[in-house]
Amino acid sequence: MIESSVVAVLLADSDVTDIVGDRITPVAVRQAADVPAVTFARQAGSREYTFGGSVQADVIIGLTCWAATWLTARNGAEAMRVALDAYQGGDIAVASVTDGADYYDPEADLFGCTVVVSVNYSEV
Repeated sequence: MIESSVVAVLLADSDVTDIVGDRITPVAVRQAADVPAVTFARQAGSREYTFGGSVQADVIIGLTCWAATWLTARNGAEAMRVALDAYQGGDIAVASVTDGADYYDPEADLFGCTVVVSVNYSEV
C-alpha cells in the first residue's frame, strides 16, 4: 500500500514528528488517543496498465492533523504539506499537495486541518 510510504515520509520529517510524534493512523482518531495526531484516508485512485505488465497508479490521500487548537492543527497540516509537496523517492514517483478543508468536531472538541496528497507511483 502506498499509504505506508506516505506515512514513512511523514515519520522521517522532524517538523511533522515534533508536532504529532508517531501518532499517524488510518481513517480515525480513537477517543482515548493522544493529540495532536494525524489521520489518513484514501479518497480516490486510478491505474494505467501496460502490455509489459507494469502499472502506473495515481492515488489521492487526505491527511488531517487533529489537535486541541486550530493553530496546532494548521501547523501540523503545513508541516505535512512541506514534507510531501514535490517529494520523490522510494515507491513514490512524485507527490503533490493541495490544501483541504478545516474542521471542528464538537463531540471530540478537536480541530482538524487537512491537506490532500496526489501520489503517482508504479505497481509491479
